Amino acid sequence: MPPSASILLRWLTLLVGVCFVVGAAGAGFLHALAWVGRTFEAHIWLVWLLPFLGLAMTWIYARLTPTSAGGVRTLIAQIRSPGGPLPLGMGPAIIGTTLLSHLGGASVGREGTALQMGGALADRLGGPWRLSDEERRTLLICGVSAGFGAVFGTPYAAAVFALEFVRLTAGWWYRLPLCLLAGLGADAVGRHLCGAVHTDFRLILPPDLTVAGFLWAGALGLTFGLVARTYLAFVTFNRTWKPTGHGPLPTPYHVIFVVGLLYAGLVWFGQLTPFTGLGIDLAQDVAQYPVSPLVAALKFLLTALCIGAGFRGGEVTPLFVIGACLGSGLADLTALPVAVGAALGFVGVFAGAGAVPIAGTIMACELFDPRLTPYAAVACALSWLVAGRRGLYSE
Repeated sequence: MPPSASILLRWLTLLVGVCFVVGAAGAGFLHALAWVGRTFEAHIWLVWLLPFLGLAMTWIYARLTPTSAGGVRTLIAQIRSPGGPLPLGMGPAIIGTTLLSHLGGASVGREGTALQMGGALADRLGGPWRLSDEERRTLLICGVSAGFGAVFGTPYAAAVFALEFVRLTAGWWYRLPLCLLAGLGADAVGRHLCGAVHTDFRLILPPDLTVAGFLWAGALGLTFGLVARTYLAFVTFNRTWKPTGHGPLPTPYHVIFVVGLLYAGLVWFGQLTPFTGLGIDLAQDVAQYPVSPLVAALKFLLTALCIGAGFRGGEVTPLFVIGACLGSGLADLTALPVAVGAALGFVGVFAGAGAVPIAGTIMACELFDPRLTPYAAVACALSWLVAGRRGLYSE
């Protein structure tokens, strides 16, 4: 077989495998996550189990799969400098601990699960092929795109995100089509073969493009960037601060238990149940009527507590919700409809915090309406500039 035909067959096989395996896994995860979410909503008292669930998560990563503890950062390191295979326990650990987090009502997301699951499964599929470092890098990126596309239902944004979040500019021109195929295929498998359901955020009344609208979109983008920058400052502090073995919180077990208990108390006595979990229902509600920016501040606080303590799942979906609440609250000060302000906030804070302005813009087109894209491009670009070039996925 000619070398070109052999390479084509190899990548066709790998892409089909990634689409089916990651798409099915993503759909299974979404079904499980939906069940866990319904269970928590029916039994709010489960929030008091969160400290103990946190202890279990910490033990899983400390004892069963310590090499997976780095999470997305471990995946990024392998993409940038391919070495040995990703830890065998990475996928199962992140799926299991994310479900435990949501069972206890933690304000965490699901993108960490999507990226690690997609990357780990793609890596396993590529194992028998003896891929070169460059081929393995490409396969891991395709896995990330497939995982993101399957879990979020935005395959075009997934393809761009997979390249943008690791800032991989070399060879983007041939990797982008492969990522797009992986994202589209995994999304199709999840939706049509495995019954995955994604939230419908379509705008009922898309905006008319005006000069004033662009100016207001830019002003909101600057605000979203400040929120993203604040969150990144928290992330930086959280990465540098570690339990020292002394003081009131000497180990990660103490940290996650005490913070989990504090979180449970805030949710229970403060009646903050709507701010728990993913918060997608909250994002839908604030697109219909304006809310106080304090709503965004509450979601920010609860998310920071959970992520800082070590609960697993990721922070992107809570950042979507924080941005939507902020955009809804500020829309009354602008000439933009509440739904448009919420939509711009949804993608704007994400674009700034993740340093992924292009993916954020494309996501606005996919989730809301193509006619929102020009406003979203302005908001995402300015948010990214204000937040700084170092994002959630920087070293």
